[in-house]
Amino acid sequence: MADKQRKIDREERRENILRPSSYLGYDRDELGLYFNDRGAPQLAESQFRRAVWLNPYEPDFKVHLAECLFHRKEYKEAAQWAREALAQKPDHRGAKLLLEWLEKRIATQEAEKSGLNGKEP
Repeated sequence: MADKQRKIDREERRENILRPSSYLGYDRDELGLYFNDRGAPQLAESQFRRAVWLNPYEPDFKVHLAECLFHRKEYKEAAQWAREALAQKPDHRGAKLLLEWLEKRIATQEAEKSGLNGKEP
């Protein structure tokens, strides 16, 4: 068990030293997709965040994180990540579609909040 922990620590230290790199993060992204497909969004989110941190040059990682946050109903943060992906790759179809959905959800949420604020309980 201790050997396995040392190996994990070594791998993470190596990643930390090499980042940011366009070669890193793909394994973390795949793991995030796996967790997301298996209904473990918190684990997926942590892997997507790690992938983005390791390789901020890959817009797909940001889109995957945004999708995960969308499913967790964290629309505003998801929209920020989708916008970042679009800033890197303006023709990213997935990011465009996701951002459209997110903007609709955010507008709906804000309309519901303002409607509730005007009503008496």
